[in-house]
Amino acid sequence: MSTPHRPDEPPIVETAPGPSADEATTPPDDEQALAAQAAAGVSREQRPHPLTPLIRGWIVLLAAVFYIGKEFIPNGSRRGGELPPLQWILGAVGVVALLVGLGSFITWWFTKYVIDAQELRIETGMLNKRSRKIAFDRVQSVDLIQPLGARLFQLAELRIEVGGAEAVKIRYLKRKDATRLRDYLLARAHGQQAEVESVSDADVLADRSSTDHVIATISPVQLVTGFLLSAEFLISAFFLVTAVIITSALGVILFALAGLLPAAIGLFSLISRRLITQFNFSLADTGRGLRITRGLTNLTSQSLPIDRIQGLRISQDALWRLKDWYRVEVDVLGYADQNQGQNNSDASSLLLPVATRAQLNATLAYCLNGADHEGIEMHAMPKQARWLRWWNSWTIRYGVNDRLAVNEIGWLFKRTEIIPHAKTQSVRIERGPLQRRLGVATVHIDTTKGPVNWSAPHLSNDVARDFAFGQLDRARAARAAIDSRRGVRFPDDPRPRGNPAGSVPVSDDPHRVGVDIQPPTADEARERDAKVSGEFDRQ
Repeated sequence: MSTPHRPDEPPIVETAPGPSADEATTPPDDEQALAAQAAAGVSREQRPHPLTPLIRGWIVLLAAVFYIGKEFIPNGSRRGGELPPLQWILGAVGVVALLVGLGSFITWWFTKYVIDAQELRIETGMLNKRSRKIAFDRVQSVDLIQPLGARLFQLAELRIEVGGAEAVKIRYLKRKDATRLRDYLLARAHGQQAEVESVSDADVLADRSSTDHVIATISPVQLVTGFLLSAEFLISAFFLVTAVIITSALGVILFALAGLLPAAIGLFSLISRRLITQFNFSLADTGRGLRITRGLTNLTSQSLPIDRIQGLRISQDALWRLKDWYRVEVDVLGYADQNQGQNNSDASSLLLPVATRAQLNATLAYCLNGADHEGIEMHAMPKQARWLRWWNSWTIRYGVNDRLAVNEIGWLFKRTEIIPHAKTQSVRIERGPLQRRLGVATVHIDTTKGPVNWSAPHLSNDVARDFAFGQLDRARAARAAIDSRRGVRFPDDPRPRGNPAGSVPVSDDPHRVGVDIQPPTADEARERDAKVSGEFDRQ
């Protein structure tokens, strides 16, 4: 059965897993089944939990009290104001609390969400009404977030990612209701029939069900040890301690507080990001993608479909080599405007904060679908350009096979970047003034914006051209292979076509997946190479 769609959107097909080759349309019986399902309780209108105004209002109340109170506290540059009578203080706090509570109640009362057999609809606003509809096939990930206040009352926030649009938030639901709704949306996003009221056996602390396969769990000892041995912490702590010692010895520490306090706050913020928000970190396979659970005070459960991972970055600090530990970050489709690599309570591109070799191999085997990145033949920089990177030229290497492009760089802080060919969005060749004189160029492979920045620097001109054109051909072949596994239909195939959530657009031609190019003939390839080579040499 084809779902309703807007005129400016392509038709969407929702099917259960494993459709047979002769299923061209949905029988009328399925229409009746969906209608019966909606009548049985799938379609309903609800408000968030009644305690939502309390959870959202107390933060605003604390901010207001802090803003008013700081006017009466001396800060060194001025004297604090005289405190008013106690009854005035209590009265002002009461008025602020009343206004904040009233505003939170109005927001909660006019917020409703509706679930039916086709979509999720969220309605908000008292004077300016807003109704946002989310088709199930547009859902890319659903994250479950529990701030400390919500966690005390067993409530949770749902954050629904729908591509490049702003994330949709539902604040707050009972923890069990939020988990059930999360699982239902993810099931429908993968084309599976499900029920909202299906029981979820997710663990309260780790948000893992009995069917999840745990890939890696980071113990508190491993997390703290990795943080203390990380270059980021050691450098920050070294400069702060050194500054305190020097200013104390010179007797000017009071005058240096203006510079020392921001450094101390920055170090505390680093500890919070690396330890508190990454506490009890676990990575699990749910059958529909990855689930990252983390947090000591605020619990975050992040859903990450595997096909949204565009590239991986593996880094290793100098002291981590003693324990053979690694850090893994990823480029994630749709996270370009998020805080990439930042370890806060929102969606993060951090896949593993500190991992052993076994945990790294298990994670890469899942994310790369078994592709071997360590067996790729690696190539070094040409000798004539090594003086351009005299400090680390001997560590720079790159290589490709039929599935992956890999580069390595660094001797004190080692970094490896991996991009599957199918995730290549563009290939660039860049040359600076010195590179033109030496006859070398740098090749970049671009994916979605994120921590991965793949490049092969200072290749000879001929090698750079051959690598760039070869990468385009490898990307085309990899996407065609993926498309063939998904079962692309030819134009005379009567079955309807759709675009599964998170996948690249499907075309009528099995050689075209998300790119409007055809494999070039031999004559076309020679003409293309000659034209580009002439323009390249004239630069």
